[in-house]
Amino acid sequence: MASHQAMPGTVALRAMGAATSLGAVVQAAAAARAGVSRAQELSQSTCLDEVTHERVALVGHTAGPLTEGFEGIGRLVQLGVAALEDLDASAHGAWWGQLDCFLCLPRGLGLGTDPPRDSMDVARALASRLQAEARFIPSLKAMQLFQEERGGTIHALEEAMKSLQARRCDQALVLACDSLVSPERLAAQLDERRLKTPDHPVGYMPGEGAVALLLERRDAARERAQPPIAYLFKPATAQEPHCRDAKAPPVGRALEEVLALALSQAAATSLPEGSLYLDLNGEEFRAREWGQTLLRARATCRVDEWRAVIPALSFGELGAVSPLVSVCLATRAFARGYGRGSHALILVAGDDGHRAGLLLERGPSFRSPLMMIAGGAQ
Repeated sequence: MASHQAMPGTVALRAMGAATSLGAVVQAAAAARAGVSRAQELSQSTCLDEVTHERVALVGHTAGPLTEGFEGIGRLVQLGVAALEDLDASAHGAWWGQLDCFLCLPRGLGLGTDPPRDSMDVARALASRLQAEARFIPSLKAMQLFQEERGGTIHALEEAMKSLQARRCDQALVLACDSLVSPERLAAQLDERRLKTPDHPVGYMPGEGAVALLLERRDAARERAQPPIAYLFKPATAQEPHCRDAKAPPVGRALEEVLALALSQAAATSLPEGSLYLDLNGEEFRAREWGQTLLRARATCRVDEWRAVIPALSFGELGAVSPLVSVCLATRAFARGYGRGSHALILVAGDDGHRAGLLLERGPSFRSPLMMIAGGAQ
């Protein structure tokens, strides 16, 4: 049986919010659990069907009316503000002390502007817009920007944990925003043959979304007698030498390394129950790598017995937001009682070879799922 005391090196997850193609956190997790998907034709973006020689619409997962008519910075601001509103609604007055923000954005933000602008300048402008629109968020002590795709989001979590543990801030807000369905980004993905099309079935469907996490130290949560909804362990990271553009396919060593390290931090290597959130999106190289990883991991742990979840089936490819969507789904699974065991492992595989394993432990509020459901857990 898992210990009811979170292990050293973890931080507390106080609240979370999201804006996705399936709605906010609670609605999105419930819909994903039910197998709901809102993939639809992207009428402004087409590709050539090599069989019929006709132009056909690409298919993706948009946030619907929330982002309709918005492009570029405006689209990301819409997503980010909606995620922050969702977080604020669930925080129930949990804001306190000094707050630092860690903002995760996609690379190449200025490429779609005319004339092209420096990516960091665009990121700073976006951050200012978010602060202006989300006035309900307390004043920030500091803000850090990350533009390294999935790896940047993991890096942001690492830096947030360091700031909390060094007591440079009392709470840390990690916000990731990304949209792969805007026309300028779709064109590049289509040229690279990343997208799922009639003549290329081993691609992904693009998506968009934003996720906000509010983190604090474990001791602070305990002193204020406000049990966190989950505990996050420090991410385990490694570099895969055979990334997507390499001629040789990845053999799973780096992903198996972070998987084993993440589990060992929580003494969860031999646990027969848990949930595994996989970074699979339809691309062949990811599926091959996971197959190799699983073969290697079976010799050291029991993750092949864990419940496997593939968020991209419900939300499409979310880029920098992908790791945090998995955090939301895992935490909601704890809350509603369908998450197996007391741990969830999130695997992250970036295009640049960055690999990470992020382990969550069920929070004390959700130790007894049946009691939580009877008490009306949201």
